[in-house]
Amino acid sequence: MPVGTRWIEAARRLLWRLRENKKQLIIDALLWAALIVFLIINAVGVNALTKYSSISLRYEKAFSGQAAYQARQYSIEQSDKDTFWLTYWHEAQVRFEGDFNGADATCIMFSGDASLVWPARYLTGTAPGVTDGAGCSVSSALAWTLWGGNDVVGKTINVDDEARIVRGVFECGDSLALVSVRDEDISQSFTAVELSGGPSAPDRSEVLSFARAAGLGSPNSILMGTPASLASALMALPLIILAFYGLALCIARLRVRPVVFAGILLSVLIGFAFLLPWLLDLLPGWMIPTRWSDFSFWGGLVKQVGEDLREYLILTPRSRDVEYKLLLIKQAGISFVAASLALSVCFRWHWNRSRRASAQSA
Repeated sequence: MPVGTRWIEAARRLLWRLRENKKQLIIDALLWAALIVFLIINAVGVNALTKYSSISLRYEKAFSGQAAYQARQYSIEQSDKDTFWLTYWHEAQVRFEGDFNGADATCIMFSGDASLVWPARYLTGTAPGVTDGAGCSVSSALAWTLWGGNDVVGKTINVDDEARIVRGVFECGDSLALVSVRDEDISQSFTAVELSGGPSAPDRSEVLSFARAAGLGSPNSILMGTPASLASALMALPLIILAFYGLALCIARLRVRPVVFAGILLSVLIGFAFLLPWLLDLLPGWMIPTRWSDFSFWGGLVKQVGEDLREYLILTPRSRDVEYKLLLIKQAGISFVAASLALSVCFRWHWNRSRRASAQSA
Protein backbone atom coordinates (compact mmCIF):
# COMPACT_ATOMS: atom_id res chain seq x y z
CA MET A 1 0.00 0.00 0.00
CA PRO A 2 1.45 3.43 -0.95
CA VAL A 3 2.55 5.69 1.90
CA GLY A 4 -0.07 8.36 1.06
CA THR A 5 -2.85 5.79 1.14
CA ARG A 6 -1.67 4.56 4.54
CA TRP A 7 -1.84 8.09 5.98
CA ILE A 8 -5.32 8.57 4.56
CA GLU A 9 -6.46 5.25 5.98
CA ALA A 10 -4.97 6.09 9.42
CA ALA A 11 -6.68 9.49 9.41
CA ARG A 12 -9.98 7.86 8.44
CA ARG A 13 -9.72 5.38 11.31
CA LEU A 14 -8.86 8.21 13.75
CA LEU A 15 -11.88 10.27 12.68
CA TRP A 16 -14.12 7.21 12.99
CA ARG A 17 -12.77 6.56 16.48
CA LEU A 18 -13.33 10.20 17.46
CA ARG A 19 -16.97 10.01 16.32
CA GLU A 20 -17.59 6.71 18.08
CA ASN A 21 -15.88 7.73 21.33
CA LYS A 22 -16.81 11.41 21.47
CA LYS A 23 -18.44 11.11 24.89
CA GLN A 24 -15.46 9.24 26.35
CA LEU A 25 -13.01 11.77 24.93
CA ILE A 26 -14.97 14.65 26.44
CA ILE A 27 -14.88 12.95 29.86
CA ASP A 28 -11.14 12.34 29.55
CA ALA A 29 -10.51 15.94 28.47
CA LEU A 30 -12.54 17.29 31.40
CA LEU A 31 -10.66 15.05 33.85
CA TRP A 32 -7.29 16.23 32.56
CA ALA A 33 -8.40 19.87 32.60
CA ALA A 34 -9.66 19.55 36.19
CA LEU A 35 -6.41 17.86 37.24
CA ILE A 36 -4.29 20.64 35.72
CA VAL A 37 -6.43 23.33 37.37
CA PHE A 38 -6.16 21.68 40.79
CA LEU A 39 -2.41 21.20 40.41
CA ILE A 40 -2.09 24.95 39.80
CA ILE A 41 -4.37 25.76 42.75
CA ASN A 42 -2.33 23.32 44.83
CA ALA A 43 0.92 25.14 43.99
CA VAL A 44 -0.63 28.53 44.82
CA GLY A 45 -1.88 27.19 48.17
CA VAL A 46 1.54 25.81 49.06
CA ASN A 47 3.08 29.20 48.29
CA ALA A 48 0.65 30.81 50.75
CA LEU A 49 1.44 28.21 53.42
CA THR A 50 5.21 28.66 53.16
CA LYS A 51 4.74 32.19 54.51
CA TYR A 52 3.78 30.58 57.84
CA SER A 53 6.96 28.52 58.02
CA SER A 54 8.75 30.56 60.68
CA ILE A 55 9.38 29.08 64.13
CA SER A 56 6.95 30.54 66.65
CA LEU A 57 7.34 30.71 70.43
CA ARG A 58 4.23 31.27 72.55
CA TYR A 59 4.08 32.46 76.15
CA GLU A 60 1.00 32.40 78.35
CA LYS A 61 2.48 35.13 80.53
CA ALA A 62 3.61 38.27 78.68
CA PHE A 63 7.27 39.24 78.87
CA SER A 64 8.34 42.88 79.10
CA GLY A 65 9.67 45.12 76.37
CA GLN A 66 12.92 45.31 78.33
CA ALA A 67 13.33 41.52 78.09
CA ALA A 68 12.55 41.71 74.37
CA TYR A 69 15.15 44.43 73.84
CA GLN A 70 17.83 42.51 75.75
CA ALA A 71 17.07 39.35 73.74
CA ARG A 72 17.60 41.33 70.54
CA GLN A 73 20.90 42.62 71.85
CA TYR A 74 21.92 39.04 72.62
CA SER A 75 20.98 38.05 69.06
CA ILE A 76 23.15 40.87 67.67
CA GLU A 77 26.09 39.83 69.84
CA GLN A 78 25.75 36.25 68.57
CA SER A 79 25.28 37.24 64.93
CA ASP A 80 28.58 35.61 63.91
CA LYS A 81 27.17 32.23 65.04
CA ASP A 82 24.12 32.17 62.69
CA THR A 83 21.75 32.99 65.49
CA PHE A 84 18.04 33.77 65.15
CA TRP A 85 16.50 37.18 64.54
CA LEU A 86 13.40 37.92 66.60
CA THR A 87 10.03 39.45 65.77
CA TYR A 88 7.69 40.04 68.72
CA TRP A 89 3.92 40.42 68.78
CA HIS A 90 0.91 40.51 71.05
CA GLU A 91 -2.79 40.36 70.22
CA ALA A 92 -5.59 42.23 71.98
CA GLN A 93 -9.03 43.72 71.37
CA VAL A 94 -8.85 47.53 71.26
CA ARG A 95 -10.89 50.51 70.08
CA PHE A 96 -10.16 52.00 66.63
CA GLU A 97 -11.43 55.43 65.62
CA GLY A 98 -11.41 56.68 62.03
CA ASP A 99 -12.53 60.02 60.63
CA PHE A 100 -16.22 59.31 61.10
CA ASN A 101 -16.67 55.79 62.55
CA GLY A 102 -15.23 53.68 65.34
CA ALA A 103 -15.02 49.94 65.93
CA ASP A 104 -13.68 47.40 68.38
CA ALA A 105 -11.26 45.13 66.51
CA THR A 106 -8.26 42.87 66.91
CA CYS A 107 -4.96 44.72 67.26
CA ILE A 108 -1.67 42.89 66.73
CA MET A 109 1.10 44.99 68.21
CA PHE A 110 4.41 43.87 66.73
CA SER A 111 8.09 44.74 66.64
CA GLY A 112 10.09 43.38 63.70
CA ASP A 113 9.01 41.84 60.40
CA ALA A 114 5.26 42.24 59.80
CA SER A 115 5.20 39.46 57.17
CA LEU A 116 6.17 36.91 59.85
CA VAL A 117 3.37 38.04 62.13
CA TRP A 118 0.58 38.16 59.56
CA PRO A 119 1.42 36.99 56.02
CA ALA A 120 -1.02 38.83 53.76
CA ARG A 121 -1.62 40.13 50.27
CA TYR A 122 -1.74 43.91 50.30
CA LEU A 123 -4.43 45.60 48.23
CA THR A 124 -2.92 49.06 48.63
CA GLY A 125 0.27 50.26 50.30
CA THR A 126 2.42 47.94 52.38
CA ALA A 127 3.10 46.84 55.95
CA PRO A 128 4.86 49.19 58.39
CA GLY A 129 8.63 48.84 58.23
CA VAL A 130 10.89 47.52 60.97
CA THR A 131 11.83 51.03 62.12
CA ASP A 132 8.34 52.53 61.70
CA GLY A 133 7.02 53.43 65.13
CA ALA A 134 4.10 55.56 63.91
CA GLY A 135 2.48 53.40 61.24
CA CYS A 136 -0.01 50.58 61.00
CA SER A 137 -1.76 48.51 58.37
CA VAL A 138 -5.42 47.53 58.46
CA SER A 139 -7.50 44.72 57.00
CA SER A 140 -9.91 45.42 54.16
CA ALA A 141 -12.82 44.62 56.50
CA LEU A 142 -11.68 47.22 59.04
CA ALA A 143 -11.00 49.80 56.30
CA TRP A 144 -14.56 49.42 55.01
CA THR A 145 -15.97 49.66 58.55
CA LEU A 146 -14.09 52.87 59.37
CA TRP A 147 -13.94 54.64 55.98
CA GLY A 148 -16.15 52.73 53.55
CA GLY A 149 -13.34 51.76 51.16
CA ASN A 150 -9.75 50.57 50.75
CA ASP A 151 -8.23 53.85 49.55
CA VAL A 152 -7.11 54.89 53.04
CA VAL A 153 -3.29 54.91 52.86
CA GLY A 154 -2.00 58.02 54.63
CA LYS A 155 -5.12 58.48 56.76
CA THR A 156 -4.84 58.80 60.54
CA ILE A 157 -6.42 56.23 62.83
CA ASN A 158 -6.61 56.37 66.61
CA VAL A 159 -5.64 53.11 68.32
CA ASP A 160 -6.66 53.37 71.97
CA ASP A 161 -6.37 57.16 71.64
CA GLU A 162 -2.91 56.95 70.05
CA ALA A 163 -2.67 58.38 66.53
CA ARG A 164 -1.29 56.08 63.84
CA ILE A 165 -0.82 56.54 60.09
CA VAL A 166 -2.21 53.83 57.79
CA ARG A 167 0.60 52.46 55.60
CA GLY A 168 -1.37 49.75 53.81
CA VAL A 169 -4.56 47.69 53.50
CA PHE A 170 -4.32 43.89 53.36
CA GLU A 171 -6.88 41.34 52.27
CA CYS A 172 -8.74 39.87 55.24
CA GLY A 173 -12.40 39.31 56.08
CA ASP A 174 -11.88 40.04 59.80
CA SER A 175 -11.51 43.48 61.39
CA LEU A 176 -7.84 43.52 62.27
CA ALA A 177 -4.85 45.88 62.32
CA LEU A 178 -1.08 45.50 62.56
CA VAL A 179 0.47 48.23 64.71
CA SER A 180 4.25 48.60 64.69
CA VAL A 181 6.56 49.25 67.62
CA ARG A 182 10.19 50.43 67.32
CA ASP A 183 12.98 48.13 68.46
CA GLU A 184 14.01 50.47 71.25
CA ASP A 185 10.46 50.96 72.59
CA ILE A 186 10.40 48.95 75.83
CA SER A 187 6.97 50.13 76.96
CA GLN A 188 5.13 47.26 75.26
CA SER A 189 4.90 43.65 76.39
CA PHE A 190 4.60 40.60 74.13
CA THR A 191 3.37 37.02 74.27
CA ALA A 192 4.73 35.57 71.00
CA VAL A 193 8.05 35.48 69.13
CA GLU A 194 8.68 34.58 65.49
CA LEU A 195 12.19 33.36 64.74
CA SER A 196 13.80 33.85 61.35
CA GLY A 197 17.27 33.06 60.09
CA GLY A 198 19.38 31.04 62.47
CA PRO A 199 20.98 27.61 61.91
CA SER A 200 20.14 25.83 58.67
CA ALA A 201 18.25 22.97 60.34
CA PRO A 202 17.33 23.91 63.93
CA ASP A 203 15.40 21.43 66.06
CA ARG A 204 13.27 22.03 69.15
CA SER A 205 16.16 21.65 71.57
CA GLU A 206 18.23 24.33 69.78
CA VAL A 207 15.26 26.71 69.72
CA LEU A 208 14.61 26.14 73.43
CA SER A 209 18.28 26.68 74.28
CA PHE A 210 18.31 29.97 72.35
CA ALA A 211 15.16 31.26 74.09
CA ARG A 212 16.66 30.54 77.50
CA ALA A 213 20.07 31.99 76.64
CA ALA A 214 18.45 35.16 75.25
CA GLY A 215 16.64 35.71 78.54
CA LEU A 216 13.12 35.00 77.28
CA GLY A 217 12.73 31.85 79.35
CA SER A 218 11.03 28.62 78.33
CA PRO A 219 8.00 29.14 76.07
CA ASN A 220 4.76 27.31 76.75
CA SER A 221 4.62 26.19 73.11
CA ILE A 222 7.17 25.88 70.30
CA LEU A 223 5.63 25.75 66.82
CA MET A 224 8.09 24.47 64.24
CA GLY A 225 5.90 24.87 61.13
CA THR A 226 5.43 21.09 60.78
CA PRO A 227 1.79 21.15 59.50
CA ALA A 228 2.71 23.57 56.71
CA SER A 229 5.65 21.38 55.71
CA LEU A 230 3.53 18.23 55.61
CA ALA A 231 0.79 20.00 53.64
CA SER A 232 3.39 21.28 51.20
CA ALA A 233 4.77 17.77 50.73
CA LEU A 234 1.26 16.57 49.84
CA MET A 235 1.46 18.76 46.74
CA ALA A 236 3.74 16.17 45.16
CA LEU A 237 1.30 13.27 45.73
CA PRO A 238 -0.71 13.68 42.46
CA LEU A 239 2.52 13.96 40.47
CA ILE A 240 3.90 10.82 42.14
CA ILE A 241 0.72 8.90 41.26
CA LEU A 242 0.98 9.94 37.60
CA ALA A 243 4.71 9.16 37.50
CA PHE A 244 4.30 5.64 38.90
CA TYR A 245 1.43 4.85 36.55
CA GLY A 246 3.41 6.18 33.60
CA LEU A 247 6.36 3.97 34.59
CA ALA A 248 4.07 0.95 34.89
CA LEU A 249 2.66 1.68 31.41
CA CYS A 250 6.15 1.88 29.92
CA ILE A 251 7.17 -1.42 31.48
CA ALA A 252 3.95 -3.19 30.45
CA ARG A 253 3.91 -1.80 26.93
CA LEU A 254 7.53 -2.37 26.03
CA ARG A 255 7.95 -5.93 27.39
CA VAL A 256 11.56 -5.65 26.38
CA ARG A 257 14.88 -7.20 27.22
CA PRO A 258 16.44 -6.56 30.66
CA VAL A 259 18.97 -4.16 29.11
CA VAL A 260 16.24 -1.85 27.82
CA PHE A 261 14.33 -2.11 31.09
CA ALA A 262 17.48 -1.11 32.98
CA GLY A 263 17.82 1.93 30.71
CA ILE A 264 14.24 2.98 31.45
CA LEU A 265 14.76 2.52 35.18
CA LEU A 266 17.99 4.55 35.03
CA SER A 267 16.17 7.38 33.23
CA VAL A 268 13.48 7.41 35.92
CA LEU A 269 16.07 7.53 38.69
CA ILE A 270 17.90 10.41 36.98
CA GLY A 271 14.61 12.31 36.67
CA PHE A 272 13.89 11.68 40.35
CA ALA A 273 17.38 12.96 41.24
CA PHE A 274 16.61 16.24 39.42
CA LEU A 275 13.28 16.57 41.28
CA LEU A 276 14.69 15.64 44.70
CA PRO A 277 16.09 19.12 45.58
CA TRP A 278 12.67 20.66 44.83
CA LEU A 279 10.90 18.04 46.96
CA LEU A 280 13.35 18.55 49.85
CA ASP A 281 12.85 22.34 49.69
CA LEU A 282 9.25 21.72 50.70
CA LEU A 283 10.46 20.34 54.04
CA PRO A 284 12.29 22.15 56.87
CA GLY A 285 15.93 21.27 57.34
CA TRP A 286 15.37 19.32 60.57
CA MET A 287 13.19 16.81 58.67
CA ILE A 288 16.03 15.94 56.28
CA PRO A 289 18.56 13.36 57.58
CA THR A 290 22.28 13.91 57.34
CA ARG A 291 22.60 10.18 56.74
CA TRP A 292 19.61 8.33 55.24
CA SER A 293 20.78 5.04 56.78
CA ASP A 294 20.68 6.50 60.30
CA PHE A 295 17.67 4.64 61.72
CA SER A 296 17.85 6.50 65.03
CA PHE A 297 17.16 9.74 63.13
CA TRP A 298 13.89 8.37 61.74
CA GLY A 299 12.69 7.34 65.18
CA GLY A 300 13.49 10.79 66.57
CA LEU A 301 11.83 12.45 63.58
CA VAL A 302 8.56 10.61 64.14
CA LYS A 303 8.65 11.61 67.82
CA GLN A 304 9.33 15.28 67.02
CA VAL A 305 6.63 15.47 64.32
CA GLY A 306 4.13 13.97 66.78
CA GLU A 307 5.15 16.47 69.44
CA ASP A 308 4.85 19.39 67.03
CA LEU A 309 1.37 18.32 65.92
CA ARG A 310 0.31 17.96 69.56
CA GLU A 311 1.50 21.53 70.21
CA TYR A 312 -0.83 22.81 67.49
CA LEU A 313 -3.77 20.81 68.83
CA ILE A 314 -3.47 22.08 72.43
CA LEU A 315 -2.54 25.65 71.45
CA THR A 316 -4.85 28.47 72.52
CA PRO A 317 -5.48 29.92 69.06
CA ARG A 318 -4.96 33.53 68.13
CA SER A 319 -6.28 35.19 64.97
CA ARG A 320 -3.10 34.25 63.09
CA ASP A 321 -3.47 30.61 64.12
CA VAL A 322 -7.10 30.48 63.03
CA GLU A 323 -6.16 31.86 59.61
CA TYR A 324 -3.30 29.37 59.38
CA LYS A 325 -5.48 26.37 60.29
CA LEU A 326 -8.13 27.39 57.75
CA LEU A 327 -5.40 27.48 55.08
CA LEU A 328 -4.20 24.04 56.20
CA ILE A 329 -7.70 22.55 55.96
CA LYS A 330 -8.20 24.14 52.55
CA GLN A 331 -4.82 22.89 51.31
CA ALA A 332 -5.45 19.35 52.57
CA GLY A 333 -8.79 19.32 50.73
CA ILE A 334 -7.21 20.60 47.50
CA SER A 335 -4.43 17.99 47.70
CA PHE A 336 -6.99 15.22 48.29
CA VAL A 337 -9.05 16.31 45.28
CA ALA A 338 -5.92 16.58 43.10
CA ALA A 339 -4.78 13.09 44.16
CA SER A 340 -8.28 11.71 43.46
CA LEU A 341 -8.27 13.30 40.01
CA ALA A 342 -4.83 11.81 39.31
CA LEU A 343 -6.14 8.35 40.28
CA SER A 344 -9.23 8.91 38.10
CA VAL A 345 -7.08 9.87 35.12
CA CYS A 346 -4.97 6.72 35.58
CA PHE A 347 -8.07 4.55 35.97
CA ARG A 348 -9.71 6.03 32.86
CA TRP A 349 -6.54 5.53 30.85
CA HIS A 350 -6.31 1.89 31.98
CA TRP A 351 -10.00 1.29 31.32
CA ASN A 352 -9.79 2.76 27.79
CA ARG A 353 -6.76 0.60 26.99
CA SER A 354 -8.51 -2.53 28.25
CA ARG A 355 -11.66 -1.69 26.25
CA ARG A 356 -9.66 -1.15 23.02
CA ALA A 357 -7.76 -4.40 23.56
CA SER A 358 -11.05 -6.30 24.05
CA ALA A 359 -12.51 -4.72 20.90
CA GLN A 360 -9.45 -5.66 18.85
CA SER A 361 -9.42 -9.25 20.11
CA ALA A 362 -13.13 -9.58 19.30
